[in-house]
Amino acid sequence: MTIKLRTSTWNDFPSVKVINARGENGYRSQVDFDAHRLVFTPDRSIMAFDGKNMVGNALSYEMDMYIPGGISKIAAVASVSVQATHRRKGINKSIMKYQLEDIHSRQEPLAVLQASESIIYGRYGYGMASFESNLEIEKTRSAYAIDHASEGQPYFIEESEAREIFPQIYAKAIENRVGMVRRRENWWEFRFREPGLKGGDPKSWFVKYQKNGEADGYLRYTINDAELNIIELIASSHEAYSSLWRLCLDMDLVDIIKAEHRPADEELKWMLADPRRLVEHSSDRYWVRLVDVKKALSQRSYSVDGSLTLEVKDSFLPWNQEVVELRSESGESSCATSNKTPDIVLSAGDLGAVYLGGINFSTLLAAGRIEEITKGSVSKANLMFSTKRKPWGFDGW
Repeated sequence: MTIKLRTSTWNDFPSVKVINARGENGYRSQVDFDAHRLVFTPDRSIMAFDGKNMVGNALSYEMDMYIPGGISKIAAVASVSVQATHRRKGINKSIMKYQLEDIHSRQEPLAVLQASESIIYGRYGYGMASFESNLEIEKTRSAYAIDHASEGQPYFIEESEAREIFPQIYAKAIENRVGMVRRRENWWEFRFREPGLKGGDPKSWFVKYQKNGEADGYLRYTINDAELNIIELIASSHEAYSSLWRLCLDMDLVDIIKAEHRPADEELKWMLADPRRLVEHSSDRYWVRLVDVKKALSQRSYSVDGSLTLEVKDSFLPWNQEVVELRSESGESSCATSNKTPDIVLSAGDLGAVYLGGINFSTLLAAGRIEEITKGSVSKANLMFSTKRKPWGFDGW
């Protein structure tokens, strides 16, 4: 069997989405097609063919993600699938190799994805870099421990106003929050068109939080039976955050409040009088792949000054397999090839895991995943790579 790979054209779009849906044992409605057409980028869509039959595909999108100290271009990888008739034949490996080489040629230092199965992507150099919490609480158990006074007021708004003000609120609220991505205009349109989120659905609602005439928080939610599901709750102030949560927690004719894709260090549980009643289901969220190790390490900031010599193991992308010296001094970072003895030996995937600051080197050392050559270097790495808060990977793609 000979498998050939090529990028897509716009004419391939319907087939790509059908193939992907079938690979995920799913289904694409016309609403799905219309929404995904907004963000589809043909020359970033890779297809695998057995003769004339498409048997696999993968997409990526160009995005901007907040990393420690700044913003990075990323390839947001999505829709990776191989048809059930052609699995276990190395097709996915070929697609991943082709895609990562393409991303490298675009000079994008990072690839980021959400994994349908956690067993798959480590073999291609991705590392589990952030976690999310899916939350659930009973309304009757949701009292705050202390009063969170607010001088502002939430207001229900129509979709037309939400489309106008949500992007501004979002941009302000996520600034410098590691893991969050900037939403371009087509992605905002995609979010409003997603099934279940459409404002025309009478069970879908939009709220803004306003203080002194300025909105600095918003909420989207749906209600099904007596269950309120928070789709998005974004705020740039504690007042907006606590008020919008309180609105959900006090909603009439509701018994259960749920929220998905919340940060691993969600502050809500520290605000509750009975925090154990907040049920948290933790799961991996973003998997990070350093496509260009030296560029990726040079572009982020570090919490303390210092230097580390790292031996990176990367047989999948051999240009990364070398010893590099990372230096951070007075807010300036650099990373270059080195002939020094390494302080730490680790795989590209484990370097991806620690990149956003959500996982520390000590955890990986204890798990037997990395090797400390120079005593104390892992503790130093923990300090250098640490961030004030856990990365929050809210957006899916």
